[in-house]
Amino acid sequence: MSSDIRELTLEDEEQVKDLCETIWNGNDYVPEVFTHWLSSPQTHTLGVFIADELIAFGNLEKLENTNIAWIQGLRVKEGHREKGKATAIVCALIEAAKKLGIRHLWYATSSRNVASMRVAIKCGFHIADRTGYFRIYQPFPPHSKPSVSIVPLKVSPERLHELLEENPEIVESDTFPLAWHFDFKTLEGLNRLLNEAIVKVVIDETGKLEAIYCLVERERKEEKTAAYTVFATNRAIFVDIMSRMIDQAEAIKADRAVFFLGSRVSEWAQTLGYVDEEFVGREFLLYELDPAGK
Repeated sequence: MSSDIRELTLEDEEQVKDLCETIWNGNDYVPEVFTHWLSSPQTHTLGVFIADELIAFGNLEKLENTNIAWIQGLRVKEGHREKGKATAIVCALIEAAKKLGIRHLWYATSSRNVASMRVAIKCGFHIADRTGYFRIYQPFPPHSKPSVSIVPLKVSPERLHELLEENPEIVESDTFPLAWHFDFKTLEGLNRLLNEAIVKVVIDETGKLEAIYCLVERERKEEKTAAYTVFATNRAIFVDIMSRMIDQAEAIKADRAVFFLGSRVSEWAQTLGYVDEEFVGREFLLYELDPAGK
């Protein structure tokens, strides 16, 4: 039976909820944001239908006043996977992005999600950035006390941008990660990404940037998440920062702490003794495509 792709409407909400019931044990975020997608002038939400049954969907969200957009919430109904429906949705969203003049189309996924990675590659995306990734849960693991000799400083996105320009080696990619998102390491990008984040840095006595860590809080279905980004050039400082972040997660009563790690600290994290085996070598990947060049 043939399938059709069309824009979703509020009349499709119940089918969206039904499709998402089996995603992440019923904890999918998409039903909570679906009405926002439909009401925002920056989004295009497409679904694949067989007859009147919704079997796959995805969303395109343009960052306002930019030529950047994200592909989000790509979902395929059980019983219809591995049949090219996700690829069909992504290809349709690429065409929508092309019409909008998008030059940086982003698609993020876990290195453990082989099917999602396969779709990205099949549709012409390439990997633009990658971070280490792990998470821990309450009760948080025992850890050393932070050192009184290390004094992290709270900074604004503007100050962070200045420090990154002065110390380009600490974040070697063009983008910066935070809580399942990325943005460019430019002043505009950092302001978009970090406007709700707490950003702290460690600077040595010569003024050199040795570490960055950022926090955003997320709360869904009575579960609070502390999401951190960490970059460092000094292992001892990284270990100290990890202790501070765990203390902070405990203080805000987070149910879990999630960490996005620069390449150096990804290796150091494996020696901490509390990273579960399932997160060894795990990464969070940013794929990119220029629709105009496809």
